[in-house]
Amino acid sequence: MSDSSNAETRSLRQSRRELWLILMAWLGCAIWVISYCSVNGYNLSPEEVSTVLGFPDWVFRGVVLPWMIANIFTFWFCLRFLKNDEDEDETP
Repeated sequence: MSDSSNAETRSLRQSRRELWLILMAWLGCAIWVISYCSVNGYNLSPEEVSTVLGFPDWVFRGVVLPWMIANIFTFWFCLRFLKNDEDEDETP
C-alpha cells in the first residue's frame, strides 16, 4: 500500500471512531430523556411537583441535566478526542 492510501485508511478509521462515539452519546442522551421524562413527567398532581432552579424536578433531571452533560461531553470530545489529519498536499 502507498503512503497516501495508509493516510486515507487512518483518517477513515478515526472518522468512524468519532462517528460511533457521537452516535452512542446521542443515543444514550435520547434514551435517558425519553424514558426519564415519560416515567416521571406524567400523572403528577400540582402538589407533587417540586422545582430545581425554577424547573420542575423531572424537567431538570430529564432534560436540563442531560443537556449540561452533553455540553461537557462536546467540549471533551472536541479538545481531547477529535483529530485533524494533515492533508499530504498541504505539507511542504
